[in-house]
Amino acid sequence: MYMTEDKEIQQVCVLVLDYGSPRSLEDVKTYYTRIRRGHGPSDEELQGLRHKYERIGGQSQLMESTAWQVERLQEELQNELPFAKVTVVQAHKYIEPLIGDVAKELGHYDTVVVLMMNPYGTDILNASYLEPLKPFMNDRWKVVQHWADVPTLVQSWTDRVQKTMRTLPITAKPLYVFTAHSVPLMQGISYDGYVHSLQRVMQSIADQLVLPNATLAWQSAGTRGEWLTPTVETVTEQAGAEGHSHVVYMPIGFTCTHMEVSYDLDVERREQCDHLGISYVRVPMPDRDTLFVKAMAHGVLTALLKEG
Repeated sequence: MYMTEDKEIQQVCVLVLDYGSPRSLEDVKTYYTRIRRGHGPSDEELQGLRHKYERIGGQSQLMESTAWQVERLQEELQNELPFAKVTVVQAHKYIEPLIGDVAKELGHYDTVVVLMMNPYGTDILNASYLEPLKPFMNDRWKVVQHWADVPTLVQSWTDRVQKTMRTLPITAKPLYVFTAHSVPLMQGISYDGYVHSLQRVMQSIADQLVLPNATLAWQSAGTRGEWLTPTVETVTEQAGAEGHSHVVYMPIGFTCTHMEVSYDLDVERREQCDHLGISYVRVPMPDRDTLFVKAMAHGVLTALLKEG
C-alpha cells in the first residue's frame, strides 16, 4: 500500500500521455504539422490524410477509448489507494490539451506519476514525451518507464486472442501475426529493448494458447529511410504463398483502436487479404478492457512504491 491510514491524505496525480488524434477533419492539418515539427503537409498530402480519416468515419477512436481508460484507471487506483486522493489527467503530444500545458497546472500535487500509453517504452522512445515535462519535474514526480511485463497486460491480450480463435472454422489454417509500430533504423540508436519486450509478450501469448503459426511483423513505417523488418505487408504476402486460409492480426504494440489499426490494418491489410484470397481477421483492441486498465494501474502502483 502506498500510504497508511494515520497519515495526512496525499494528493496523487497520474498524468497519462499519448499521441492524441485529430478530433475532426479540421484538426488534421494542425495535428500533422506538429508531428512534422512545424512543417505542414502539402495540399496533396493533406488530401490523402483526410481521405484516410474519411475511410474510418472521420476520426479515430483513440480519444474516446483513452478517455474511457483514464476514467476507469482513476476508479481502479482510488480503490487501491483509499487513503490518498487520486486524480488522473490526460495530455497529448500533438493535439490539445498538450503535455506542457497540462503539466504546468500540476504543481499543487504531493506526487505526480507519469504513465505513457506505450507499455514497451524505452529511454529513447519515451524521451520526446518527457521533454515538455522537464521544466516542471522534481523529486515529487515519478515516471512509469515500462509496463509491458505486467501479467494482466499479457492476460488481457490472451483472453481476446482466445475468443477470436474460437470464431475460426475448424478447418482453418491461420497465420497469427503480432504487429507493432515500426521504428526507423538509425546509426547509433538501438531499439533492442522495444523489440525484445514485444517478443516476450508475443511469446507469452503464443505459449499460453499454443499457437501453431505465429510471427511478429512491423507496420505503419514511414516512407523515408530503412525501418524494421519484416513488414506486415511482406508477411501477409507470404501467408498467401504458404497457403494459409486466414491471417489473424494481433496489434499488441497498440493500446486502442486508432489510425494504425482502423486504416493500416482494417482497410489496407483487409484489401491485401481480399486480393490474395485470404480471410482477414483482427483481434479486438483493449479499448474498454478492464483487465487492461488493471495493467495500467499495476504500472502506476509499482512506480509509487519504488523508492527514490
